[in-house]
Amino acid sequence: MDKLDQPAATPQVADRSTFDAALAGQVAREKEVTRHDDRVSAARRRLPMVEVVDYTFTGPDGPVRLTDLFDGRYLLMVQNVMFDPSWVAGCPSCTWAVDNLPANMDRLADEGIAFAMISQAPIDKLEAWREQRGWDHTWVSSHDTSYHHDWGWTQTDDEGNEGQQPGYSYYLLKDGTPHLTYMTTARGTEAILPVAHIMDRTVYGRQQDWEDSPEGWPQYPTYG
Repeated sequence: MDKLDQPAATPQVADRSTFDAALAGQVAREKEVTRHDDRVSAARRRLPMVEVVDYTFTGPDGPVRLTDLFDGRYLLMVQNVMFDPSWVAGCPSCTWAVDNLPANMDRLADEGIAFAMISQAPIDKLEAWREQRGWDHTWVSSHDTSYHHDWGWTQTDDEGNEGQQPGYSYYLLKDGTPHLTYMTTARGTEAILPVAHIMDRTVYGRQQDWEDSPEGWPQYPTYG
């Protein structure tokens, strides 16, 4: 079965009053989630910050410092795109996340927020993948720096195997020095993925195998 094929399973049909009552209960639960999210965001704004080395990355035209990524602004969001140096293509889920970015990135710039992507693969591999995907975002390579290991975007297990983490880093430029104010990985990345949230609100959700869905609801491997 393909996601484009309509599933046979559907919710139970109810009269209008029953639907309205059930919807009101759901809206009440969602409003509590919103209020809790507001409290979490308030705590996030009170986090300390830590000074970060002004790393020298490699861009398509040569060296690019971390401070250059601010592009004249004081706030910077970095998407750490999983792209191991040995790979020939970017991580599928990270690629999907990049495709989820706003169509008009000037909306971020209007708020004083610069955006850039950093990956560990050499710049020639990043440029080849960029061309294939049709992206025009600033994308630099950390291949010749310790950035990925310093901040846990590449981790080494007990057997010496390296694995990458997807996620976002948020920076503040203060007196010419970059500071990390927040970072998130794993499902913390979902906060800025609009397609995922749109799917959540359809009757079948994301159709992924970890979801708690009614019997008969379509589900597919999360990373299939």
